[in-house]
Amino acid sequence: MADEDGLLPVSLAPEGENDDDTRADAAALFGIDLGDGSAASIDVDADGGEGATATANSNGSAPSVAGTGNNSKRKSPMWADFEEIYEVINGSRICTKAICKMCKSTLSARSTAGTGHLKRHQKSCRIKTNQRARVQSRLSYNPDGSVYNWDYKPEVGRSELCRLIAKLDLPLGIGETDAWEEYIVRAHNPRFVKFSRQTTTRDLSKLFNERRNIIKNCVLSGASSVGLTSDIWSGNAKEDYISVVAHYVTVDWELQKKVFSVTLDNASSNAKAMETLTPMFAGYLGSEPAPTPSDPNKVKYHLVHQRCACHIINLIVKSGLKRFKPYTEDFRTAINFLNSSNQRIALFNNFCIAKGVRPRKFGLDMDVRWNATYLMLKHLLPYKDVFSVFINSNYGTTLLTASHWYIADKILEFLEVFYDSTVTLSGVYYPTSSLILHHLLDIITHLHESSKDQNLFSIVYPMKLKYLKYWKDIPLMYSFAFILDPRGKMRGLFNVLTIMQQKTGFDYSSYYGIVKTEIFKLFNNPLSTSAAACELSAYLDSDNVTAYEDDFDLFLWWRDHKLIYPVLSIMARDIMSVHVSTVSSESCFSLTGRILEERRRRLLPEHVEMLACIKYWELGERRLQHDVDNQELVDSFEHLYLDEDASTSEAPSISTFAFVASASGGS
Repeated sequence: MADEDGLLPVSLAPEGENDDDTRADAAALFGIDLGDGSAASIDVDADGGEGATATANSNGSAPSVAGTGNNSKRKSPMWADFEEIYEVINGSRICTKAICKMCKSTLSARSTAGTGHLKRHQKSCRIKTNQRARVQSRLSYNPDGSVYNWDYKPEVGRSELCRLIAKLDLPLGIGETDAWEEYIVRAHNPRFVKFSRQTTTRDLSKLFNERRNIIKNCVLSGASSVGLTSDIWSGNAKEDYISVVAHYVTVDWELQKKVFSVTLDNASSNAKAMETLTPMFAGYLGSEPAPTPSDPNKVKYHLVHQRCACHIINLIVKSGLKRFKPYTEDFRTAINFLNSSNQRIALFNNFCIAKGVRPRKFGLDMDVRWNATYLMLKHLLPYKDVFSVFINSNYGTTLLTASHWYIADKILEFLEVFYDSTVTLSGVYYPTSSLILHHLLDIITHLHESSKDQNLFSIVYPMKLKYLKYWKDIPLMYSFAFILDPRGKMRGLFNVLTIMQQKTGFDYSSYYGIVKTEIFKLFNNPLSTSAAACELSAYLDSDNVTAYEDDFDLFLWWRDHKLIYPVLSIMARDIMSVHVSTVSSESCFSLTGRILEERRRRLLPEHVEMLACIKYWELGERRLQHDVDNQELVDSFEHLYLDEDASTSEAPSISTFAFVASASGGS
């Protein structure tokens, strides 16, 4: 039995067990050389310092105090935020605990437990630490380090309430309610006086304009180009909203994301929008000069219009899922049958407990979100035994057969590549344009191999046609970004095109030449000097970087090499700021959907704009915009368990009774 810290008593552990002895097995299994562990043991003296040997007690148990230290074999940068606690167990010095340097919490650090919980704690703790730092930065200090006596400032309170309203989707009139005044006066500030909704609206407008001006100054002074994504959404108030999200890379080589919103009566097609926007951009940037015989490469700017990669993946998958519809429709019918009655949910809860399975409900997918179908089946398959028995017993006929579950398993396996690509290409705080070509290759390879399966051929064939419709002609921006990844370059592009030619049957030899010509044309702009013109050639002729770790930072690489490639690094920064999907714009509307809920349908469009932008800017300051939309979708399927605590064997009662006594004491 484990103790409170999750550690096994020494007397119960296998003799000679050493967590660090798994290095050889890990090297064989994962192909990773973790070393021989010879430097893992560090002698410590009685006070916990280095220099003497800590010995085990005569009965073989570990001493009560083992000391602390840093294991030189730990490679993850995560350990910089933790102090490692070692114990001597069976003569081996093993790290068993980790103390967070930020909050001083003690966590288990046995290697067998992994580091996932430590990373989650680190992320959460850093957010809280940064929030505390921002609060403390607003405090005033005396010369001796003490804090000035706090003075209530109503204008500060009103401004902070605007931020709170935007972040938590509160009513604009909350500041004028008696309940809010009573809460603040009793719990925080007896001098507080409530203020009207009109005052809050004016304060919100002031805060919005201040924050917008800061962003405008930041973009204009720190970004050489801006990539835009856009999406249109209809709210409950029967008005259309367009979200325009700007992506740009700062001078510090950090990818930033900002959102601006305007209201339109209706929406035109994207092609028509580009026809309208092109002359407008020309008014700001100047018309693009036509190439001349003396200067054929003269280019002032490039205006690129490309389709959202995640929407194309959605179209590809939906064309194949149509063939699975008879099977997926039966699963939807079964889930609807279960969720339509509280009594059935209670019965299923008891049935799961009787079978020793954690009880839960199941989410229903949406027709417009194919990845919701993937998540629906992913959480349903582990329950196939109990779910089939319960549904078939209560539905009145055999609704789900073994064939259904076989097909569901095949669908899940088949869709995994598309789901992973959608999640990766929806990212915010890393460049996606340099990754898209890898995923195009993965998808077409997957379709090509799956087409050899006779059971999947009729499904794969329309998907492959849809793929070729949109991606047979690879956008130049995809190839430019791939080349400007030092791990790819022209050599890598040649290899990718060779494989794609084998999978699609389309000849890419001429495309390779076009890419090389166009990237030099893009680089040789009127501002390039003769010395700078050699940068691109020098970069392409140099050896490819062979760092393929998941944590390879492309922006960091270009920042470190900006002195070697001063012009090319700027070009890379511009291209990497282009996002290949509009998911970042859609995630804005996932937030706006809560702004325009039933109780707030009377909000004016300008109020929606201010609330949506301030909320998104607040998330941006904490770098929490990443994958908001997809994470909410995942959570809607994952957190449907019927019990509150998975570790208890008893589930809570489904029925809840509330007893209310009147204030007068009546029955």
